[in-house]
Amino acid sequence: MKSRSIIFIALASIVFMAVPSKSHAVSPNSDILHSTAVTTISMEAFRAGILDRQGTLDLAATCLAAGQNQNETEIANKIVVLYPSDDEILKIAILLFENTSQSEKALPLYEQLRKRHPDDTKLTADAARAYSWAGRLTESLNLYDLVINSGNRNDLILSQYADVLYENKEYVKAVVQYRELWKKGSLQKKQAINFVHALMAAGEHAESNKLLNSLAKLYPGDTEVLKATADVSFAMKDYGRAAKIYSDLNVKRPDDLRFYTWLSDVAMVSNDYPEAIKINKQILGLSPENHQAMLTIARASSWSGDYSTALFYYDKLIASSNPDPVYYREKARVLGWMGNQSGSVSLYDGALRAYPQNKALKAEAEAKKNYYSNTYRPAVRAYKEWLVAEPKQPEALFDLGQFYLQNGRWKEAIETYDELLTEIPDHRLAALARQKAIVTSSMMTINSCAEYFSAQSGGRETDVSFSGFYTSLSYPFQDRLTGFVNLNSKSYRFKHDPQTPLSKGITLGFEYHNLPDILFRGAYGFHQNPSYLRDSRTGFLETESQPLDNLHLGLSFHKEDVISNYTTLQNNLQTNHWQGRIVYDGYRRWHAGIDYAIDHYTDNKRKSSLTTGMDITANLLYDPQRLSITYRLQDYGFGADSEAGYSFWTPSSFTTHTAGIEWQHDLNKERFQGANAAYYTAAFRFSLEPKGNVSHQIHAGLHRDWSNRFATSVEAQYTWDTKSSIYEDKLLKAEFKWFF
Repeated sequence: MKSRSIIFIALASIVFMAVPSKSHAVSPNSDILHSTAVTTISMEAFRAGILDRQGTLDLAATCLAAGQNQNETEIANKIVVLYPSDDEILKIAILLFENTSQSEKALPLYEQLRKRHPDDTKLTADAARAYSWAGRLTESLNLYDLVINSGNRNDLILSQYADVLYENKEYVKAVVQYRELWKKGSLQKKQAINFVHALMAAGEHAESNKLLNSLAKLYPGDTEVLKATADVSFAMKDYGRAAKIYSDLNVKRPDDLRFYTWLSDVAMVSNDYPEAIKINKQILGLSPENHQAMLTIARASSWSGDYSTALFYYDKLIASSNPDPVYYREKARVLGWMGNQSGSVSLYDGALRAYPQNKALKAEAEAKKNYYSNTYRPAVRAYKEWLVAEPKQPEALFDLGQFYLQNGRWKEAIETYDELLTEIPDHRLAALARQKAIVTSSMMTINSCAEYFSAQSGGRETDVSFSGFYTSLSYPFQDRLTGFVNLNSKSYRFKHDPQTPLSKGITLGFEYHNLPDILFRGAYGFHQNPSYLRDSRTGFLETESQPLDNLHLGLSFHKEDVISNYTTLQNNLQTNHWQGRIVYDGYRRWHAGIDYAIDHYTDNKRKSSLTTGMDITANLLYDPQRLSITYRLQDYGFGADSEAGYSFWTPSSFTTHTAGIEWQHDLNKERFQGANAAYYTAAFRFSLEPKGNVSHQIHAGLHRDWSNRFATSVEAQYTWDTKSSIYEDKLLKAEFKWFF
């Protein structure tokens, strides 16, 4: 602005040279009074239309000297209409507009003059300067390029050009210009500080520090130089040094809120949220209605899990006069993090009613609603629309990465996290989730398990126990295609037979995962039994798809061994099991399914059975803890058979009603997709069976990810009937998974 004032005074002086001076001397005060009186008379004449061209020029010069902005605007607006082709008048009008901070109005006048004088480099340079003042940086740079390419490289032009490059964030080009001027000793202090920041942005950290040292000698103790030093330390992640300088400056100027704000920024990037909250409460002590301080406290509180404090400050911001839509948006996010998804959706709806034209708000609301609903395709579309409205928006990028990750879209998840980490390299959660996605999608996996199972019954012809071990090795061929091999062994024991056969097996399979469109999974298995038993071959094919949002379809075929007792094992009994299932996912809060299965047994009579079922699950709590109630109706269609001797066949069809309650409790502090998880589960189910029998089942499990590459889990189950002779089973299983 100093250079602008100098230009104004110079031009005004030129105009005044044409005005005859008074022969008598006057004091400064009397001169101003006289000028004001003359201007008043002249303005009346100007408005009356009786001033000629020279009188108008004299009036304009007088107003410029006296700083009469209102008159200047009035004169400029009128003379461009009265003298549209008069170069001198247009230049005066430009001067009047610029002097009243109306650079945008001066731009058409510059263009008129440039058309008439295309080779006037000074005029072009003045126009470039005006475009920069109007914030139209691209046009300004284009004009500066014309001036410089024409050979006009004086220091003033180069310094203005460098400043516009810096303001337009073209730091590498700005550095070139600033460096040339610095070597000549032509940089002012403010420009030298811009040079420091440009060097940092261009990655020339050493040069930036070197320049700061020179400035510290030129301007010892200067606040702006110290501030730049702290800024550079901040950019280089030397947060301790940055905080020390900001603190020292804060002591010198305890009432300057800027230093508190910069200290708060250091605390926030250092994840020292308690310190950030403390600093911003000091700001509120000096400025009780400081919205930025309230917003920072709300953010820091929410990021540290203190949701009640966060909501308190968001409510204050929303209740303030003319609240920013971002207050609604961030409070809605916090409600979502808390698991209060219905409250979050309601707040988004309220904000949309208040700000119906806000594209970013509309896109975010749609994205979050679909995220909560787990509707994949609409969610992805909505998040991409959000990123169009707000490119590189961190919340949108992180959410989208999380959504890709939980749907097994590893490549898309990694690319999204990369984009976020490019913008915010210190985004710890994104870095953790990205690493988890890379490990899961690209590394070989060993999954080993040891289990013990025992089942005994009277009416169900079940009396088998086994100890089993299996190891599965999977290998990702590409992002969506995985192959696996499973080695297993089971040692059987039977209640009514002394034989304890050991069965060993190998299964080879693959999985192609491209949900929600399609998933294919298939395998072939071979089981080697002792010499007195026949070997068996098993396998399966499965496919899943989600043709419509929230509608899941599944179809599978399994060829399985039926080992209910020694007789079924001895007879090499198998079943060809076909099943179809449809599930409607009720937006995470509930889901319902129906299925139909046909079993064809390989006994002499080629018997078949039909099983139909339907179930519903309601999640009373979804996040962060999960509490669900379940109900399943299942009809077993065995049918009566006159022949006796079947060791696997139920003599009649029957129906069961099973209800249960399930609980999952997270033990790890961080609960987001990609974090190492630790949780336990507990479930209780009871089933109403024919003839008044009631079956009970308890199940418990404990899972822990010890690192990104190693996880363990244990689970136990016990089932018993009110009539102990009917059925009882026990299960104990321990497994680990290792990525390498």
